[in-house]
Amino acid sequence: MLATFMPCGAKLPVIALFAGAFFPESKWVSFICYMLGIVLVLLGALLIKAITGMKYRKSFFIIELPEYKAPSLGFAVKSMLERGKAYIVKAGTIILVCNTVVQIMQTFNWSFQAVEEGAENTSILASVAGPFSYILIPIVGIASWQLAAAAVTGFIAKENVVGTIATVYALTNFIDTEELALVGGANEVMIAMNITKVAALAYLMFNLYTPPCFAALGAMNSEMKSAKWLWGAIGLQLATGFTVGYIVYQFGTLFTTGGFGAGFVPGLIAIAVFAAIIVCIIRANRKKMVAEYELTA
Repeated sequence: MLATFMPCGAKLPVIALFAGAFFPESKWVSFICYMLGIVLVLLGALLIKAITGMKYRKSFFIIELPEYKAPSLGFAVKSMLERGKAYIVKAGTIILVCNTVVQIMQTFNWSFQAVEEGAENTSILASVAGPFSYILIPIVGIASWQLAAAAVTGFIAKENVVGTIATVYALTNFIDTEELALVGGANEVMIAMNITKVAALAYLMFNLYTPPCFAALGAMNSEMKSAKWLWGAIGLQLATGFTVGYIVYQFGTLFTTGGFGAGFVPGLIAIAVFAAIIVCIIRANRKKMVAEYELTA
């Protein structure tokens, strides 16, 4: 439940995209992402401890430490090649197929007619991602179906966030393919995406701390062996990503402009609902544990 708060290799391209596009001279972005992940793991552990109750507070799990050996260069090279092969296979299958589907959905409408330039909001992709865009208003300040589509495809594989954004905003127009550098700097990218630097940072945080890809969720399900805990974990991760993105955007906007951003009240209500649900679960479990202990006594 908590390991996914630490940015994995799949999330590195997302960090690289937003750090390079919006904060090219800032070295603190990736550092903050990792440090915040550590803080969320610690806070999440305390929260889960409170939810599970007194019954699970004592653990007698013992693991034998492995025999320590000198690093093997051959093993390191073999491991590197295996991981490189796995990523190439993933990029050539899941990511390629997903980005192809996104391109097709953006190109055609429901009548399978080509969408004219400038009317992309009538495409299949826009109509599917449109309802989810309103969830992002307290995080980025606008109902952007493009950002919503990128977040949704990110649940298939987090690398898809970068591919989808590059597709829907045509960001390749801002990249010098020979120098592999942005043309014009961050201002052009901000204009194309119609978001501020604060909103970009909030959207980055939202994608980093919401539920991971389907493969990670499958692994989580096999370890937990409980549908209730799996959906509880997904709910916790969604609430965490939304809350972190909301705090970054709203208070970042307050510090930079002197006022809160769009969607302040609805976002605050949503977070209050998350907190109320957690408090109710903790109280219900505590009553249950107390009753069990009294019955045992």
